[in-house]
Amino acid sequence: MSMKKIFGVISLILWCGSLLAQEINVSGTVTSSDGTTLPGVTIVVKENPTKGAITDANGRYTISVAPNQTLEFSFVGMQTQTIPVGGRTQIDVVLQESFQMIEELIVVGYGVQKKSLVSSSVSKVSSEDIEKAAPTRVEQVLQGRTAGVQVISNSGQPGEGFTVRIRGVGTNGTSDPLYIVDGMPVGGIDYLNPNDIQSVEILKDASASAIYGARGANGVVLITTKQGQKGKFSVNYDYSMGYQNAWRKVSLLNAKEYAIIMNESYANDNLPIPFPDVNTVVQAVGNGTDWQDELFYKNAPTYNHQFSVSGGNENSTFLSSLSYTYQDGIVAKGKSNYERYTYRLNSTHKIGKFSMGNNLAYTNKVTRGIDPNAEFGGPLAKAVNMDPITPVKNPDGTWGISSYATQEVVNPVAYLSVLNSNYSENKLVGNVWGELEIIKGLKAKTNFSVDYANGSSRSFVPVYFLSDIVKATTSEASGTVNKWFTWQSENTLTYNNTIGQHNFAAMVGMTANKYYHEYIGGKKNDLIFNDFEHGWINNGTDEDSYRSWGGADEHALLSYFGRVNYDFAGKYVFEGVLRADGSSNFGSNNRFGYFPAFSAGWVMSKEEFLQGFTPLSFLKLRLGWGRNGNEAIGAFKYTSLIGSGSKYTFGTDETITLGSNPVGISNPDLKWETSEQTNVGVDARFLSDKLSVTLDLYNKKTKDLLVVAPIPGYIGNAAPTVNGGSVSNKGIELELGYKTLINDLGINANLSGAYNKNEVTSINNSEGKIYGAGLAVGMYNICIMETGYPIAYFWGYKTDGVFQNEQQIQNYKSSDGTVIQPNAKPGDLIWVDKNDDGTIDDKDRTMIGNPYPDFTLGVNLGLTYKDFDFNMFWYGAFGQEIFKGTRRYDLPMSNWDASVLERWTGEGTSNSHPRVTINDPNQNYFRVSDFYVEDGSFLRLKNVTLGYTLPQKFSQKVKISKLRVYATAVNLLTFTKYSGFDPEIGAKWSLDVGIDRNIYPQPRTFLFGVNLSF
Repeated sequence: MSMKKIFGVISLILWCGSLLAQEINVSGTVTSSDGTTLPGVTIVVKENPTKGAITDANGRYTISVAPNQTLEFSFVGMQTQTIPVGGRTQIDVVLQESFQMIEELIVVGYGVQKKSLVSSSVSKVSSEDIEKAAPTRVEQVLQGRTAGVQVISNSGQPGEGFTVRIRGVGTNGTSDPLYIVDGMPVGGIDYLNPNDIQSVEILKDASASAIYGARGANGVVLITTKQGQKGKFSVNYDYSMGYQNAWRKVSLLNAKEYAIIMNESYANDNLPIPFPDVNTVVQAVGNGTDWQDELFYKNAPTYNHQFSVSGGNENSTFLSSLSYTYQDGIVAKGKSNYERYTYRLNSTHKIGKFSMGNNLAYTNKVTRGIDPNAEFGGPLAKAVNMDPITPVKNPDGTWGISSYATQEVVNPVAYLSVLNSNYSENKLVGNVWGELEIIKGLKAKTNFSVDYANGSSRSFVPVYFLSDIVKATTSEASGTVNKWFTWQSENTLTYNNTIGQHNFAAMVGMTANKYYHEYIGGKKNDLIFNDFEHGWINNGTDEDSYRSWGGADEHALLSYFGRVNYDFAGKYVFEGVLRADGSSNFGSNNRFGYFPAFSAGWVMSKEEFLQGFTPLSFLKLRLGWGRNGNEAIGAFKYTSLIGSGSKYTFGTDETITLGSNPVGISNPDLKWETSEQTNVGVDARFLSDKLSVTLDLYNKKTKDLLVVAPIPGYIGNAAPTVNGGSVSNKGIELELGYKTLINDLGINANLSGAYNKNEVTSINNSEGKIYGAGLAVGMYNICIMETGYPIAYFWGYKTDGVFQNEQQIQNYKSSDGTVIQPNAKPGDLIWVDKNDDGTIDDKDRTMIGNPYPDFTLGVNLGLTYKDFDFNMFWYGAFGQEIFKGTRRYDLPMSNWDASVLERWTGEGTSNSHPRVTINDPNQNYFRVSDFYVEDGSFLRLKNVTLGYTLPQKFSQKVKISKLRVYATAVNLLTFTKYSGFDPEIGAKWSLDVGIDRNIYPQPRTFLFGVNLSF
């Protein structure tokens, strides 16, 4: 090359450099399509990607560029825009929402994974889902939003818990899932402020939950709380207030109808009627007392305050939040409410290769409540069964006392006046952690967590008289204090490496967990005061009445675990897990259990043969198998404990001596309940990721259930607990999602549905059955567990209509000619002689209902239009039955459901509702039968919200980054054939499910709120 050419090239380079050196300052504001400013947007120079800027808290940016260069604007969830500068100094940008699926991260046990590489069954609920639902408790958000997770409210009482079942019920013991909050196993999640939660992941299949070994058989719920964000300081305040009312009343008899039915009942038994002149009764009381109106609290208030501050830089982040929640109940004004304060402080810090952080939560809650589903002590049970003739108060101001209702059925308003109790709890849950990157890809992490709670319950019973049975002749104060303390030390070592297209990850770790609980309580009578405020034990004067109690229990778990992950080019995925758990709940013969799992995935959409199929965005097949355990069986069942308080007579004078004795036979071979599960799944996305589909099929087998072994009576001791039962759950789950933007209209629709078939496959005791809950007096074992049937199914007599005449009674015979019900009368129920032996007895009892649904459904629809947002969520459960045990059949003068007006009164009048009697000689109402079983299916509009966000151009004038107001209706509509207070009835325990004893109904709530951000 000649010197002239060289000189020319050098001159050209210098000339270009001089042009580039002539930079200008470009500034502007970045907003979303709805006008919201976007902090944290990344701006880079396309020609020089190392040069860039980030928008501030108000969406503003400034960057120096050459006039002819190009800027790229990118933000998570938004479409990247490329804009030539063209010599301009002011460039405002509006980013449109992107419907391309970003590489979402999923929290799994002891880490996170890319969603595209997850090969097991995991569902996620995001913080956005939580904010839309505005729940009081976290479990409410899981209902209907994740396929295969059944969430049933135990009652509508404020602060009441939920029954959560993941892929069916697999045990006669504890069926609750394991809850992990920021890495710490916790006994419950009612202490959490839902607004503090970043995400909830549900590990549904065994390959996902096997990393938690002995505690993962019922599924695992991982909760991750929010952290501060780098480069962003924000202040948020949320407020809501609302009013609650009962969404329905049950239909009962009024005074006239009650008198007529009672007269007919007595007359059918040839007894003197109690109301010879019904008109006189009506003239005296009219329709009578509506006890439901007297008990329901109209427009019961609820309100919530949330305040949070968060921020951070490249080295540290923090989030601090404070909340206050109050909710009055719709039943028993002043005696049923919930109050909760929460405070949280989360932070992370990084110094070189060392990171550390903490998550700390404090909660104080106070609850006052009534028994929400009880036939004896429940106020609603008294209201439903109390006769309508008795007034609330007599003319002289004294409480009305019934001349007809008996036993526990008394004036419910008067009963509430003597209920005085509350429970208060202080709880601290937190952890500190540190992580060191030893070499590239190798990290060591240690985590220490604590869960401490102190709970105090107190009650006071004044002197009162409501009936000859429901009374107190002396006042009593009682109280109990509980302390729980759990600590956990956890250490893990992880390694990640990539060699070409081969990606490897490995993790090993160990956990030590110790739980301790102690309690102490006492009571004393004859207080010097007669009110709850002064109802303390030390104010009691009767020294002989003083009683005290106390005790303690503990549990320890030592675990070792490991996991390996491999994928090739993000196309072929494999994961293997092994965990070993040693639990103090088991003896030396089976102290440790071992829980393996594996899963594999094939991302088919990355294969060449699918590259030309444009409608398909993503397709992955999954296969997993794993084994989990359930160690929640109670302490020391493997050994023989010594119990105190037994009495025995010794000597010729038979002196009663107090002593101790063994309370059971030991079984050192007792071991874990084990659950094995196989899962096959498909994840797919279509139409540029607008449409998503997830399909899972599973087969879950639980074995080694705990049963009581049969032993001869002469042993003289309680039988040992042994492993001897199994349960099968098979099902299919479907999740559909659709998300698009049509001009200014954004649409986000999701559907989740699940079908589960539950069957007990073996019970190794003498009867092949495990008996469950009953009702009131005489209705025993409504729920049982038996081979070949669903767990906790309703066990009773089937009916075949109503006898219409005497000839039909005489013609109803067994195959050998025996008249089956010779003592029946026309109008009595026809009992099905299941075994055809001519006799109606327990051998004729069979399955009359299943308290668990065949399938569940959740539908969520979200719409946005300019500054408006709308969200609607429906939840349904279909195929389940409810045993309606709302009337005290053992107390014949209890009030009736209005359906009794359709009773049999003569031939052809009814073939479903029998005649009414007082003595019930045919046991029409006394027997557990399908007469009490109703369809419990329902579809409920759980939540509907309409919101409006103030346009940014107005809110910025008052230095507010966001101002949103909204109105929400909860339980607005319910479609059901069930006639009781509420079709959602949770479980008291695994064999007490779906029995309605007058359930405390869920309220219909109207909320109004504001979201404010600075």
